Amino acid sequence: MLAKVALGVTSMTSVAAGTCAYRLFRQSRTDQLTGLGNRAALVAGFNRAMKRGRGLVGVAVGDMNGFKAFNDVHGHRFGDQVLIAVAAKLRDTARRGEVPVRLHGDEFAVLLPSISTPEQAEHRVREFQAAVSTITELDGQPVEVAMSLGVMTAPAAKAQLPALLASADDRMYADKHTSRQHTARAVVAA
Repeated sequence: MLAKVALGVTSMTSVAAGTCAYRLFRQSRTDQLTGLGNRAALVAGFNRAMKRGRGLVGVAVGDMNGFKAFNDVHGHRFGDQVLIAVAAKLRDTARRGEVPVRLHGDEFAVLLPSISTPEQAEHRVREFQAAVSTITELDGQPVEVAMSLGVMTAPAAKAQLPALLASADDRMYADKHTSRQHTARAVVAA
């Protein structure tokens, strides 16, 4: 009888410990404000894409255009609501396997793990931008939300995340400074 009780207690403790460990694991890969993945989730998704090693892998990096004005005019809580709404649009627009994440501040990224061509990556970026631009009201306040995005692709077998992030970031800033329509440019790295 005592052995059965001990086994039951041990089993319940193991389940509780496993549940707690899973929650901590999820928290370590989740942005607390938006509920999107964070940089650790991006790295994990990228590593999964690398193991498959086929086709192209793409990374889009973007930030909000004029985000500081939301905080300055309406306050930081309103700015947080904008970030939450943007995260929801990125999450809703993402296809199976794509990993939208909040990197920090008003900067986001989307891992595109199975891209056929750079043009397909550009198309996906335009879809994300269009989705974000549909945010026209928050808390009864009219808003115009836009995101500049840059995307970089590379063969999955050779891709390196830091290089893709840096190149996509450069393209995002070029997009921000040269285009009012905020279109993306993608190229294949050698």
